[in-house]
Amino acid sequence: MFSIETVALQVDPVANVEQLVEGFGQVAANGDPLSIALLVVGAVLTGVAAGGFGLLAAGSLLSGLARSLSREPPRGA
Repeated sequence: MFSIETVALQVDPVANVEQLVEGFGQVAANGDPLSIALLVVGAVLTGVAAGGFGLLAAGSLLSGLARSLSREPPRGA
């Protein structure tokens, strides 16, 4: 049976991120140049993808706001 503490430990995002950073740090500290190069390439690709998506999302939100604010109210007959 699972206890509440076990389930909370499994879904704790802060602990998961800490373990992930620690694991990447151990790989980088290993000193293997190929591993370090792959970590850097992965970080750059992830950063570019996240940044591109963020820019596109922000642009679409601003575009929608600009359209809704620039519309004229309907004129009566």
